[in-house]
Amino acid sequence: MMISNLSGSYRVVLQIIAAISIAGIISTHSHANTAQVAENDTQTDRTAAAPLTELSEVDHQAIIIRSEGVRLAGDLYKPKKLPADAKIPGILLVPGWGGNKENLKKYHAAHFAKQGFMVLAFDYKGWGESEGPLVPIDRLAITHDSTEIDLRATHFRQVVDPYSMVADIRASLNYLSGEHQVLHDNLGIWGTSFGGALALVVAASDDRIKAYVDQMGPVNFSENYKSLPKKIARQMAVATARGELPAFPGPEVPKNPGLKGYPDWSALKRFDPMLLVDSLHAPTLIIDAENEELFDRTKNGYLLHETIKDRLDSRYIMYPGKHYDLYKGDNRQAATKEAMNWFITYLKHDGSVGP
Repeated sequence: MMISNLSGSYRVVLQIIAAISIAGIISTHSHANTAQVAENDTQTDRTAAAPLTELSEVDHQAIIIRSEGVRLAGDLYKPKKLPADAKIPGILLVPGWGGNKENLKKYHAAHFAKQGFMVLAFDYKGWGESEGPLVPIDRLAITHDSTEIDLRATHFRQVVDPYSMVADIRASLNYLSGEHQVLHDNLGIWGTSFGGALALVVAASDDRIKAYVDQMGPVNFSENYKSLPKKIARQMAVATARGELPAFPGPEVPKNPGLKGYPDWSALKRFDPMLLVDSLHAPTLIIDAENEELFDRTKNGYLLHETIKDRLDSRYIMYPGKHYDLYKGDNRQAATKEAMNWFITYLKHDGSVGP
């Protein structure tokens, strides 16, 4: 459904959204795509060959995770030759906006697993190798019991809905917790960029998480989306409920041409991880880029640290450069080492390195 096919009033709503997005909203979160570009750019990274060696030093298994009835693609990594009766801590890796598990395996999954952790990376619904939601094209016959049917449907891809993404994170955490070689209530969560903000919601609401690492997470949605009027976001939700907008956003939704995916602006406006900060009890490491140019770090990662530092074990670290510089070279190596040390300290109570 394109904008020209929409009813007049909601076409105006989308045009207004397009205008304010270009003015500031999308630029706030365009960092996620920029960051993923940086993650994919190994040609200029002199350390790019190192992770290939580590991948050969751990065991890997492709898995399927069920999230809200949708099959997600995931990968498990663990130390090689881990004894069948061993129990080790687990770490869940949460990708950013437009990110996927393939990016995370390069520099994080195998590296963490090699140090004695069970590590799970996954793709969100409709992203990477995961399936997306289906919406039937025709009305379904109503039956009393569940039944198998043949179906014509639209398969939606690359939707950016933080509520759906958090559901995927929870499902992935549950899968990891259920692994027989994992200490089910001794888990860590690491999120980068948009994923760092989403991970905060789960870290603050699941007591199995004993350590949280937020890397450049834009956690303060009320600040980051303040240019989006609440009235317009609500009108979009109304239009969706009434069938005047598609069930899930697609090409009709205004977006930055350089940003992957189709934002659910109504959901983004309602969502706010900072509302859960008082419930956060996991030791928290926050890593930021000193010259972050894509959102105000003082009102995101720095504010999060200022809010929790007097009651939680926490640390705030900055590395020189801009947002995407943290995905390359010395910055990436240093940030990964700090995250690893954080997990060793709070998940491995004897401080041991390795399985």
